[in-house]
Amino acid sequence: MTSSASASVPEWMTKEYFVDAIARKLDLAEDAFTITELDARAATESGDNYASVLYRVRVSVLVNDTGSRTDVSLIVKALPKLGLSEEMIQMMNLFPKEMAMYTKILPGLERLYHERGRTGVAFGPRCLKHSTEPTDVIVLEDLRERQFAMANRRQGLDMEHTRTVLRRLGQFHAASAVLHQQLGSYGELFKEGMFAEKSRAMNEQFQKGQAEFMLKMMEGWSEQDRYYADLMRHFGMDLFDVLVRTTRCDPTKFNVLNHGDMWCNNVMFHYNENRDVDDILLIDYQMSFWASPAIDLLYFMFSSVNGDQRLPQMNHMIQYYHENLVESLQFLEYQGKMPLLKELHSDIMAHHLFGFTMALSILPICLMEKTEDASMDLMLDTGDAGMAFKMKMYNNPVYVKQMGQITEYFHNMGAFDVLQIGTQRSPRIECDFSLQLPLWLDREFIEHVVDSKYGVSAADKRIVRSVHVTNAAKKGESYTAALYSAKVDLFWAEAETEETLSLIIKAPPKGNAASYALDKDMYKREVYLYEQLIPSFEALYREKGVSVKLGPRYYKPRHGLPMEVIVLEDLSISGFRMASRQEGLDKAHVETVLDHLAKFHAASAVYLDDGKSLPKELNEASKNRKMAAKTDELFAPSLDSMFKYMKEWDFAADYIEDLEKVSRQIYRLLVDTWTIDTDGFNVLNHGDAWLNNMLFAYDNESVQRVALVDYQYSAWGSPVFDLIHFLFSSVQADLKLTQQAYFIRYYQERLVHNLTLLGYRKALPTLRQLHIDFNDRLSAAIKTTIIDLPYVLVEASEDASQEAAIVQTDAGQRFQKLLFDGDRLKEQMKDLLPYFRSRGLLTPLAAHCKRDQCDSVQ
Repeated sequence: MTSSASASVPEWMTKEYFVDAIARKLDLAEDAFTITELDARAATESGDNYASVLYRVRVSVLVNDTGSRTDVSLIVKALPKLGLSEEMIQMMNLFPKEMAMYTKILPGLERLYHERGRTGVAFGPRCLKHSTEPTDVIVLEDLRERQFAMANRRQGLDMEHTRTVLRRLGQFHAASAVLHQQLGSYGELFKEGMFAEKSRAMNEQFQKGQAEFMLKMMEGWSEQDRYYADLMRHFGMDLFDVLVRTTRCDPTKFNVLNHGDMWCNNVMFHYNENRDVDDILLIDYQMSFWASPAIDLLYFMFSSVNGDQRLPQMNHMIQYYHENLVESLQFLEYQGKMPLLKELHSDIMAHHLFGFTMALSILPICLMEKTEDASMDLMLDTGDAGMAFKMKMYNNPVYVKQMGQITEYFHNMGAFDVLQIGTQRSPRIECDFSLQLPLWLDREFIEHVVDSKYGVSAADKRIVRSVHVTNAAKKGESYTAALYSAKVDLFWAEAETEETLSLIIKAPPKGNAASYALDKDMYKREVYLYEQLIPSFEALYREKGVSVKLGPRYYKPRHGLPMEVIVLEDLSISGFRMASRQEGLDKAHVETVLDHLAKFHAASAVYLDDGKSLPKELNEASKNRKMAAKTDELFAPSLDSMFKYMKEWDFAADYIEDLEKVSRQIYRLLVDTWTIDTDGFNVLNHGDAWLNNMLFAYDNESVQRVALVDYQYSAWGSPVFDLIHFLFSSVQADLKLTQQAYFIRYYQERLVHNLTLLGYRKALPTLRQLHIDFNDRLSAAIKTTIIDLPYVLVEASEDASQEAAIVQTDAGQRFQKLLFDGDRLKEQMKDLLPYFRSRGLLTPLAAHCKRDQCDSVQ
């Protein structure tokens, strides 16, 4: 074999490998010829293909019977060498998709036309072979042998070429809709394109590495582009979230099988003797998916059409495509509702953000001059070579000129309003770029909070002078929410004084963390607690002459936000701070927390005793078996890692089998553990009472009081739910078991005191009843120990995240080692494992809070 210097030929590329492909190409038996020579070289120039390695292989063939010789040229497409892009390609199922397209779907689409006499319609090259061993490989006919060629991607396509593409695209889309109507869904493989939940982590990494660099380049183009860059600065993973939603198919609208990677390098043109385009074929079907035809249209128009023609000819291009789409649908006897041109325009507008994203990501590649080292790995590289490559790409004068027109167009069309909250404006807030500030968190948001706190009359009005936002939680301190700390500088004109307001702003997590939030009612519960219940509970004590603060003050955010947002006073300004989660709480701190829980629990019991009611979100959260099963499934990979390490602990061998059996179904079992006893004593539980949700205030380092935050898991039920979770998660190791009975007694005494103070009219809970209930529901301690305690005790780490506890990346493995094999965890488990056995908890039967329910356990 010979090869070009620039093509590194893999070992599997032998004469024997191509025998079946040549037999199919020449329509000969495999023993009717001999391959005498192979010559392999790179099939594309650098910068022309980023998602695969392409070889052009010339195969010299001797036909045995006749002695004639012939050369056959093949295109061989293989996974790229190990690198950043391979992980992306495998995650997105690019090769399985393309194999299915070339071997099954494209022949089926072409057959629809051929059966009706249009034998000239073809959608791609002929596939001669495909294999998955030793790697993913597709062998195609070489369209260059049939005089097909690419257009010049840097010039962009003129209207003749563009109309040819749109005509074939209309034929392709029409056939895909008819085949879908005849045979049904194309299957799971084609439900998602380049924006999918499974690629969230990869996109988050890409966004962090690429967005800031591009925006810096954009700021240097012009003053107007600096303005646009400022608008885009905080798109962050909100952009990805919206693209995931908008690129899914809407079953109520017209959908087609999109090519999915519709740029000019994936189009091959054939010319007649007058150099007029007379045929066209599409290649690279590795990103195809079922969705709106707007996907392919926007991708194509904003990546491949000549910059001088793109916007002036936009309406014409859409109309021309629609005419060919409808003509093809009618020809193929489509039985569904014909898409109207007006509807297509609206659909394209609804997908404008996708088109803008293509202009930001694909267009610079199309317009870049040839460079020998162009590759997807270089695009993702954060080193000097990658930076130099991207600087050249984004500062290309042709790209800069076209983007000036494109950004103005999309700004006028509302695409910068990513979350569709009604505004396209700069946040006018100071923060580090890495923060990924939410798009709704802008100066106007803060001004609304300020007005609601101080008032808007001339005497009370405060003017916001500046806002600085930072992360309110360090790595490993908050796993279920995004917390922001806002320092707001104010001017009070009436008093001619300057003031500072400090706020904590809580929102659902952004980026990859969002995919782990299963409980969709969390924020409804918490908002209801802060807005309605906590003020009502505090009022009960004020009526008795006692001042009690059960949580931070809540400020109602403005209406019209795309999600539930909670704004609270920043308690750190009043001297509150967290205790050391790794050391755990000493006796004084534990008593302070138990006293606070007793006040909260007592007020909730009296509140309902007075005839009030709670919303269903606070009554039914613990009953959702489907949610429990999903939660068990979510934590399964984390438990895999935990038990892998636990099996190496010499003291744990006798417990692992039983503990694992319970742990693998712990959330499903807890549905029974958390059953509400309507005849027993019940309260509103905080629901997540561990020390990261507690802030302490001190007097000369002596703890005086505590404030609880994060009420998103609050639920009605036995008070022992809070007691078990708190005592097993947050108490010092030497006190956790030895002082357990004392802590329960201390709590019960404070509870009864507060119930009596507030005028509770029912029977008071006795200490014996509380101990029995604690024991009946003690299986909840296993959940706290295996799910929560590792996070309490783990060393601080930049790798800390809920995702890192599950995935097997380098960062994930490092964090899991810290999380599940730390010395603090092992020391506590030496005491807790024998305790669980001695209390009879290492069996699923123990999860039922009442013995007469055990017969239902499988």
